Amino acid sequence: MENQEQFSAFDTPSTPPENNMTLAIVGTVLGLCSPCCIGLITGIIAIVFATQVNTKFNAGDYAGAVSSAKNVKTLSYISIGLGVLGIIITIVQLIAYGGVGGYMEMIEAYQREMGL
Repeated sequence: MENQEQFSAFDTPSTPPENNMTLAIVGTVLGLCSPCCIGLITGIIAIVFATQVNTKFNAGDYAGAVSSAKNVKTLSYISIGLGVLGIIITIVQLIAYGGVGGYMEMIEAYQREMGL
């Protein structure tokens, strides 16, 4: 039995996996620029997973901590990608409508049409 206890001690590393909280926060902030703020939702979920990494590791669930860390990276990259996509769409719209002045004219025409 003593050999099995030693094996389990070597099986679990002594340091937790990286929780990537900074990446999750950056993804959340950039997610605000995404279409319909979908990136914001995935960023918030990434922050929740980032907080679970250390909790699961301290509870002895190393596999769960690694899984949460991978989910954080994936969701953060999705949020960042959606945020960059939203910024690109905004820039293209500004260029297509002739800059800020043309964009404002389009908004004013839309408001007149809607009766606002």
